[in-house]
Amino acid sequence: MITSLANLVRWEWFKLGRRWMPWILLAMLLLLSQLFVWGGFFSYRNMPATAGDIALTLGTGVPGERGTGTVVRVTCNDLLAGQVTDLPKDIDPGLVEQLRQRCKQAAEQQETRLREAYASFTLPGSIPGAMGVAQSIGLILIAILAASIVGTEYGWGTLRTVLARGTVRWQYLAAKLALLMLVAAAALLVVLAVTGISSLAAGALAGGAPSGTAPAVGWADAFAALGRAWVALLPYVALAAFITVLTRSSAAGMAVALGYFFAEQIAVSILISVFDWFGTVADYVLGRNITAWMLGSQRDGLGGATVGAGVRIGEYPGELHGLLVLVAYTLVLAGVAFWLFQRKDIPGASGG
Repeated sequence: MITSLANLVRWEWFKLGRRWMPWILLAMLLLLSQLFVWGGFFSYRNMPATAGDIALTLGTGVPGERGTGTVVRVTCNDLLAGQVTDLPKDIDPGLVEQLRQRCKQAAEQQETRLREAYASFTLPGSIPGAMGVAQSIGLILIAILAASIVGTEYGWGTLRTVLARGTVRWQYLAAKLALLMLVAAAALLVVLAVTGISSLAAGALAGGAPSGTAPAVGWADAFAALGRAWVALLPYVALAAFITVLTRSSAAGMAVALGYFFAEQIAVSILISVFDWFGTVADYVLGRNITAWMLGSQRDGLGGATVGAGVRIGEYPGELHGLLVLVAYTLVLAGVAFWLFQRKDIPGASGG
C-alpha cells in the first residue's frame, strides 16, 4: 500500500513538473517575498545614521508668553558634542541640560531603530518576515494550485480512465494531497534559500552592522517561522480540494477558496465592530486562527488589533487555540473530501 501510494506521488510530481502553472506561481511567491528584504534594505539606507538630524527649538522668553524671546535651532549632535556656541547667555542651564538628556534619549532610540531595521533584512532576522509574506501570499497561490491539481483530470475526462486501470480511489486522492503538502514545503524551502542569498547581498551593500546588541531573533526563530508557514498553508489545501471534489470543477475550487479568503476578512472585521458577541464566533474562523498561529509567542501586543480609523477587530486567539483549529479544519475538510470522492460517480470531461 505504501509503495503504491509512493509511486502515485512520484507520478503526480512528474506530471506537475511539466506544467507551467507551478513554476509561474513559485516565481510570484519568490518575487513578492523578496519585497520584504529589499524594502527593509532601502528603508534602512534612508534612515538618518544618528540623531543629529533632529532639530530642537530653544526659546528664551518668559515662560507662558508666546512670541517673546530669542529662538535658536540646534542639532542633537552639536549639543551632545558641546559645539553649540551661539546659545543666548541668559538661557537657563537647566533647560540646556534637559534638552541634552532628550538628545541622549533620541540618540539611543535612533540606534535601536537602526539595529532593528538592519536585523530585518539580514540573517537570520529576515527569514521570519519573508516567511510571513510567503505564507500570506502562499494561501492564495496554494489554493489555486490545489484546485488545479485535484480538478484538472475532472476537466480532461481522464479520471475515469485512471481509476478503471485499478488505481484505488482513496490512494489517488491521498497522492494528490501528499504532493500538495510536499510542494508547499518545497516552495517555502526555496523562499528560505533565496531569502538567505538576498539577505547576504543586502547586508554586504549596507556595510557593517550598527553598534550595539542586535534584536533577539535567532536561527531557531527562523526555522520555527518556516514550520509555522507550512502548517498555515495546509487548511487551504484541504479547503480547495474539498470544494473541487464537491463540484468536480477546478474553476469552482479556485473561486470558492479565494472568495472565502477575501470575504472572511471583510465580514469578520465588520461583524466584530458591530456585534461584540461575534468575537467568540470569530475565534473559530480559519483566517483569524492562521494569524494567531503565525503570531505565536511574538505577539508584540497585537492580541487586540484595529483596522481603519481605530475600528476594533477584537483579540486574536492564543497560539495553541489557533493550531488546534487549523488541524481541525484540515482533518475535517480532507476527511469529507475523501468521503465524497469515494462515493460520487465520476463523470466524463467537464472542461472546467
